[in-house]
Amino acid sequence: MTLSINTNIAATRASKYLAANHQNLQKSLDRLSSGKRITSASDDAGGLAVSMKLEHSINGLEGASKNISNAISLLQVQDGILDSAGQIVSRMGELKSMYSDVTKSPTDKNTYNEEYRDLIGQLNSMTSAKFNEVGLFAAAADTTLTVDVNGTNIGITQQGFAQEINAGAAGDPIVAAAAAQTLDGNTSTEISDALEAIASMRAANGGQVKRLEYALADVNTQITNLTAANGRIMDVDIAEESAALAKHQILVQASASMVAQANSANNVALQLLQ
Repeated sequence: MTLSINTNIAATRASKYLAANHQNLQKSLDRLSSGKRITSASDDAGGLAVSMKLEHSINGLEGASKNISNAISLLQVQDGILDSAGQIVSRMGELKSMYSDVTKSPTDKNTYNEEYRDLIGQLNSMTSAKFNEVGLFAAAADTTLTVDVNGTNIGITQQGFAQEINAGAAGDPIVAAAAAQTLDGNTSTEISDALEAIASMRAANGGQVKRLEYALADVNTQITNLTAANGRIMDVDIAEESAALAKHQILVQASASMVAQANSANNVALQLLQ
């Protein structure tokens, strides 16, 4: 093998290995510091593309989860008002029974009528209840609100509160302005029908809440599974990468030392020139 000064093949090769080892060391440092196996598209182009689509699906499902949770909250507030309405109508039925007592004086009956009108006024005020500026009850017949569950719509009902309760009342409306209503205006049967209407609305509300709870559980399960799948693509194996880091550190040190040795090998040529 010839001895050359201008061209140092050994140093060139050692420099090439040093650059490659340094690049691998930098990649291990990037992975361990970021916690990701793929830190640039060149690491795994196909894996990165799949991960981006999975992240998009996860973000959509997380938005759907929030939508469902908000809809459940709306229905729970609605049910709370219907529960109170049921107690009010039940009290109205009790007042009707006491009002019909033959031993009650006109003054007693007037007292019962005052409370009855107060209860009607409270029922009437409930019709305008809102959740975040969204009406809980429809002005007339039931209307449907839609919940977007990642592209699929689930309907929830704005109950026709006044219409449903008043449907069985042939006398004075049970939900109305409480101007002149008296216990003479409604029979016990009509009040019972009003209570049954409230029970039906609560049953419908409960069914919708249950459906949304199942939908929420399904969405959260999908989020968990997709997140796990994305993690298998993107997350770095700390144990494996730590071993690789140690190897690359040693190789960088060794190749740097060999570059220095190769650069000093041509000093032999100087001895021949002396």
